[in-house]
Amino acid sequence: MTPNIQIYDTSGELVEALSRQIASLANQKDTFYLAVSGGKTPVYLFDHLATHYKDSINWQKVKIFWVDERCVAPTHEESNFLMAQKHLLEPLAIPESNIFRMHGELDAYNEAIRYERTIREVVPSVNQVPQFDLVLLGMGSDGHTASLFPDRIDLIDSDNLCTIAKHPQSGQLRVSFTMKLINHASHVAFLVTGADKATKVEEILGEKPEADMYPAAYVNPQSGNLYWYLDKAAADDWEKKNILAKATRA
Repeated sequence: MTPNIQIYDTSGELVEALSRQIASLANQKDTFYLAVSGGKTPVYLFDHLATHYKDSINWQKVKIFWVDERCVAPTHEESNFLMAQKHLLEPLAIPESNIFRMHGELDAYNEAIRYERTIREVVPSVNQVPQFDLVLLGMGSDGHTASLFPDRIDLIDSDNLCTIAKHPQSGQLRVSFTMKLINHASHVAFLVTGADKATKVEEILGEKPEADMYPAAYVNPQSGNLYWYLDKAAADDWEKKNILAKATRA
């Protein structure tokens, strides 16, 4: 499957394009099931949505889940939920009933089980697997996505919907979507920025053998609706390898 690859000169152009896609998908649905990621990159997207798409999307019908969460309290500075709360949930006055956070402050094992149960109860299933309308992903400079890291590539084959992972450097526990759940989504979009991601982007999109060690390379939704939103810094190595003809250049 060839992903839809879009490259933008600035982060502002990138988040505007992704925001337009989110609005287009959300406005086609009576209820829109969205899974968001953590880290620093989504902050720009959340701020853009809150500032420019407050009235373009009916946020009352958007059900928000998290792709992964650090095992910390929701008030902790490293909490993915706290970041989204500050930059998306509160500015858009999204109803509490529409917010399904991972409880990072609880026992990780029990929370993975609880969150999988919640997903099954709330998100409509297709072929007995819950199907999100859109899963938003980032990618680390090591090629990880969600909280699936290269040192535990075996988790790629998990039959569960949620799993527990450990950050390879800090040892911090995480709760994360599995690849099974990610790849069952109707649409999956990567948001990747920065020169530190360029090597992994080139290896994954160029389908190099070494990409087999990067969890992000295994994102391959059954729907075929996979999008990579890249800034020029992240796409630089890939462009230099003359693969630009495969991209939709913004």
